[in-house]
Amino acid sequence: MFATTTSLALAALLTLTPQDATTSESPAPAAEETPAPAESLSTETPPPESGKRELSRITLKDGQELHGVVLHQDDKVVVVELADGDRMELPARQVKDITVERNAQVRENGEIWFQDPNRTRYLYAPSGMMLRQGEGYFSQKELFFSSMSYGLTDHITVQAGAVLPAWLLGAPGFNFIGGVKVGGSVGDRLHLAVGAQGLFLPGFGGTTGGAVGFVFGTATYGTADAHLSLGLGKPFTLFNGGGGLDSSVIGTLSGNVRLSQRVALVTENWLLASSGVSVNGQLPMLNSLAVRLFGESWAVDLGGIYVPGFPIPVPWLDFSYNFG
Repeated sequence: MFATTTSLALAALLTLTPQDATTSESPAPAAEETPAPAESLSTETPPPESGKRELSRITLKDGQELHGVVLHQDDKVVVVELADGDRMELPARQVKDITVERNAQVRENGEIWFQDPNRTRYLYAPSGMMLRQGEGYFSQKELFFSSMSYGLTDHITVQAGAVLPAWLLGAPGFNFIGGVKVGGSVGDRLHLAVGAQGLFLPGFGGTTGGAVGFVFGTATYGTADAHLSLGLGKPFTLFNGGGGLDSSVIGTLSGNVRLSQRVALVTENWLLASSGVSVNGQLPMLNSLAVRLFGESWAVDLGGIYVPGFPIPVPWLDFSYNFG
């Protein structure tokens, strides 16, 4: 039943109409700030080019924030078209700054939709989308796996983390998780990435410890609001006595579709392909389905993972805070 629900989620993603896909285009990259205190509003802003109406965050000196399109500004007045279509004239002396919102879009009904902050990953598997330079997030999975990812450039992301409870329970040495992801986009909808992730375990494979992990490649098609990814990976081991790639192959099929302003549906499915391996006569496949609740800088994934041989899905909980 659980796997069937997952398949239905994928089907819903794949049957998005062209109109839906166009509406859910991800915003342009790289947030930029354009300070605009009253003293600096000395030149008139030229009218925007056709089809390039940028959404801005206007912060007033009394702490209020407005979202809209800046139609005109000089040293006396700032004219803003709000998300609902109304226009407002603000005295320039009341404006503290104006920041271009490149992570948000205004829908036809006037709602402001911030980009899904977790567009670069599903529950655990990565998508082909990349963090932009200066973007990052802290993620806490299942109350025991903590990690942080950061965009060194628009095409290189690094990750560091640990299983913190093992430290607190007196396990010998310190475990450590490290990873790197390199990728980019081909056009507006095709996103490609490769990378590796490893877990260093003290005492593994010898007295000084070793690492287990996987190398991967993933291809994603879609926008930040609706995308589907196919990934392939190879497990590896590294320790003093040797190591290398495992003979098995990891395959993932993952999808994300945004249902509303703050809700998305996420599915992630793993196939651990190895000759002659099965679990209770079933393929070693993990199926998951989760609801993602998110705001401008946070996200919570709530769902379950179906594991062959388990009578009920294993609960999944992930909280992340995004910055940059």
